[in-house]
Amino acid sequence: MTDLEESLAVEIVHTLEAHGLACDEYRLADAFDPDALERLVRSADPVAVRLEVHGIGLIVTDEEIRVLEETDTESGEQAGGDSPEPMPCPRCGTAVTAVIQLVPTKHHAYPCGCVVQSDLLE
Repeated sequence: MTDLEESLAVEIVHTLEAHGLACDEYRLADAFDPDALERLVRSADPVAVRLEVHGIGLIVTDEEIRVLEETDTESGEQAGGDSPEPMPCPRCGTAVTAVIQLVPTKHHAYPCGCVVQSDLLE
């Protein structure tokens, strides 16, 4: 990250604040590795990473950070509400905080890296 204004982590913080989450309510590093996410999103083309920070679901790409709304989830629950415990990885049991899509047919759980279904966190 050479320029703070171009930092993906800063953009994510601004997005979370715009949706009412105060910066003292969470730590990005508890949900994902900000530097690894930045490298992944900036280096791969195309990649979309779905993650959740303190109950707010996000889709992160090189071009946008989008908050998941009710229409984005099959369960009908509004993103940003009370968040249940993290979903365990079906392969290794590690708590999954994001599902990373590197190519259209492969989805990997973060932080363990196991191959999972795309709708694991929905």
